Amino acid sequence: MTFRIETGEKKWRAAVPALFLVLAVALGGLRDFAGWAAFSGLFTCYLVLFERDFSFSVTGPLALFGLWLALGLCFSPEPLNSFWHFSKYLVFLAFFAFTRSCGEETAKFWAWAVFSLACLASMFILLERALGVTPAGLIGANPNYSAAFMAAGLAGAAAAAGGAASAKARLASGAAAALLAAGILAVNSRGAVLAAAAAVFFLFWLKKARRPALYLAGALLLAAAVIPAEYWSWFLKLKDPRSLERLSIWKTAFEAIAAQPGFGFGLGLFEQIFEAFKFPFYNGISYYGHSTLHAHSELLNLSAEAGLPAAALLAWALVSGVLGAKSGPAARPENLALKMFAFALFTEAAVDVIFYSGAVQLCFFGTLGLLASPSSLLPVTSRQSAVAGNGNCTGAGFHPSSLSPHPSARAVLYLLAAALAAAILLRRGFEHNRLCAGSGNGPAASAACLKKALGFSPGDAQLRKAEIAAVLKRSGNYARAAALADDAVFKYPKDPFLTEAAAEAYFSGGDAVLAKERLVRTLALEPGFLSARLGLAQLLAREKNFKAAAAEVEKIEKALENRRTVPKTAYDRALRYLPRAAYDEIKNFCRKNFYHSPP
Repeated sequence: MTFRIETGEKKWRAAVPALFLVLAVALGGLRDFAGWAAFSGLFTCYLVLFERDFSFSVTGPLALFGLWLALGLCFSPEPLNSFWHFSKYLVFLAFFAFTRSCGEETAKFWAWAVFSLACLASMFILLERALGVTPAGLIGANPNYSAAFMAAGLAGAAAAAGGAASAKARLASGAAAALLAAGILAVNSRGAVLAAAAAVFFLFWLKKARRPALYLAGALLLAAAVIPAEYWSWFLKLKDPRSLERLSIWKTAFEAIAAQPGFGFGLGLFEQIFEAFKFPFYNGISYYGHSTLHAHSELLNLSAEAGLPAAALLAWALVSGVLGAKSGPAARPENLALKMFAFALFTEAAVDVIFYSGAVQLCFFGTLGLLASPSSLLPVTSRQSAVAGNGNCTGAGFHPSSLSPHPSARAVLYLLAAALAAAILLRRGFEHNRLCAGSGNGPAASAACLKKALGFSPGDAQLRKAEIAAVLKRSGNYARAAALADDAVFKYPKDPFLTEAAAEAYFSGGDAVLAKERLVRTLALEPGFLSARLGLAQLLAREKNFKAAAAEVEKIEKALENRRTVPKTAYDRALRYLPRAAYDEIKNFCRKNFYHSPP
């Protein structure tokens, strides 16, 4: 908080990386396609138009990281889908290279941007708490993304307070730290608390301050002993039955990693990975109605999608960044704060996928880039000769050498722009085709759109279900529909609707034996699937097994009587759906043919 930013005619250029970070937050945190497309386009255009001597230069760990992700595309079951997610990492690596080419003034602007975003998020959250609304912060409805900035800012404020030259500066840093701590507690983010505490202890370790570390540890232990149990229950969210579900998700991720430790299952495909290794979680209606887009741990998520080497290389990049940058009196004053930013963000990402927000991940990679810049790695006396433009970023108008761009650097930049444009067009086409497939434009048009959408994401469960329905509607080819359903069940073994669709196709094709087997499998997954149980009762009645049919009808009757839990999701509502006319018919049939049937 003691960083002084010089002013001048061209100093605004040093603020460009910080402005891009603010833009990323303003675009919804880069959590959807529109935000990503806009940011990627603007960032790439800036590089092409103004960074004429831009060099895609990354450190060894990140170079290997990018290469490993690129090789993983060859092993992905959905290469086009994974390429879209890989393009995001291209943006991060390009941003790393961009900030790496910047100097001291850029680092000051960057530190102020992170502090400002963190304090603004904290004020938003405290205001929301005061108004009695659920806190969300700056990025979407999930407050953990804002909490990530607050944790990074709190750790950075602690570093700034320790290096402050005056009492006024220490007071300002302390006030900022208090504001950020209040925001973290108000949002009740366990990951942010862990990240901030771990970063502060790491700060003490870097400064070899053993006594303050012991004082802080003692204060935390005393607080843990004094704070009432009710507060701990609130903080740990023990009253929320889903609070410990994250541990089961991590277990699922470990199972996926053990199955594919090398290149993983493909970038961006954890949602599908989870469906294959899903665990039961009963909510009063369903066991497998839950899903997740990520592993709630960046390291586990990356390991499951891209293999253990990818996660190890990212961790290596962090270690080399926070330990490789210059420390001590020869270091620029904001270096320590930058290290705290990176360490806090990575620590929180290890226990929650805050990197699902591209803005948070951009902050991480941008910080690593600044730590890897020559002005961070060299003593203060060598900085001005190592970084052109008096600490500004290189590029058009930054220094005279930019007037003679290197041809190979321009070629790499154009390749980057082409790759990002291709990824955006592919993803845009997929979104269009997915909507077109279910828009009712006619069988031929819908079938064409569905085929294109499946070409991008052949493992999409909703598209696979739509394909089965389209085959039955268009051609009545029950054998093909059953084969498609069984193939989808192989990928989604915990999806009861796919096994029920297979049963329906087999029955329509005249194979009652396989239909019955699929219905039994469906009910083993979801005993409360009423229409599937009705179908099984009908099959048993056709076999003249009236006792078993009556037993299934009785189970349906009990389920209808016991409706204490109200379905809140489409999944649960689908399980509770029951065709009343068909049910009344089979119930009356069982009463007539089996005297033990329910009254």
